Amino acid sequence: KPKLPSRVYVRALRTAFLPATHCSNFCPIPQLETVYSVMGLTLLNIGIPRFLLLLLSIHVHHAMSSNEYLKSRCSVDAKYSDGDEFEVNMDSVFSTLKNEAPSIGFLNTTKGQGPEEVYGLVQCRGDVGEEECGTCITRSTIEIVQYCPNTKDAIIWLEKCQLRYSNTNFFGLLNLNDSYPWYWYNSTVEFPEAFYRDLGSLLENLTSAATTEPSRLMFARNATEYTDRQTLYGLVQCTRDASLADCKECLETAISQINSSCGGSQGCELLKGSCRVRFDTNIFYSTTDTTSQSPFPTTSPSPPPSSTPQNSSPPPIGTANTLS
Repeated sequence: KPKLPSRVYVRALRTAFLPATHCSNFCPIPQLETVYSVMGLTLLNIGIPRFLLLLLSIHVHHAMSSNEYLKSRCSVDAKYSDGDEFEVNMDSVFSTLKNEAPSIGFLNTTKGQGPEEVYGLVQCRGDVGEEECGTCITRSTIEIVQYCPNTKDAIIWLEKCQLRYSNTNFFGLLNLNDSYPWYWYNSTVEFPEAFYRDLGSLLENLTSAATTEPSRLMFARNATEYTDRQTLYGLVQCTRDASLADCKECLETAISQINSSCGGSQGCELLKGSCRVRFDTNIFYSTTDTTSQSPFPTTSPSPPPSSTPQNSSPPPIGTANTLS
């Protein structure tokens, strides 16, 4: 029986060759066995080199089209009972978010009064269109209850949207406490000095664009070439109830934690209650303008490095001496 590949590779194979089924992390062993049988037939039919190219192209497509569950946080202090007034108000908030948010990509709303009042906020990623945004919001309203049953304060992040509801008013408040890293790859960065230098510069430029140009709605994405054969993609976004100053603080805080949170990975997302930062060596966002966001920004790519691969630890991200 062949040796199982790495966890990340298993996920890529499962996505590439199996029918679309929901697996919150990794599919069970019977599906992996199906992967191997299909992979064997594919290798026989098209040969190993073409198979590897096919796998790479499918992996890139998956990175752009997937909408993985990333993380959720559930309050352990405040609870509601099935059928009580809080749950009725929560369902009403969810209905409003599903109906009214997709066309603009963001909404916060309330329902009820006193201790049974529910505050809800949802936001889609800035490159997501209306239909995809609506699908993500609907899914988030279902899954947040599954992951956080009967709790009065919870937040959930999917790749393309996030949702929070609470029994207290959190609108407009900077939220750095809800904070989680999520990374896709365990690959060693080939040129760490160039990678982290260009990553720092890219994220600094994106932060500036998102927090100094109100028309961007605190969202920016772009790419830079850091070798002659590899591109680095980045995206930053804040929830639209945040002020520009709070947005800047949230993004800079997230960026400063890349070194300690992303494990030297080539692809990582820092999730916070008020913002998100993501980078990757595979394109993961759409460059098509949405009705609720500004045009795709452009910057000049950095020159490729001429040095050989290094094994040194990555330099700090987000500090003055690493950002050009």
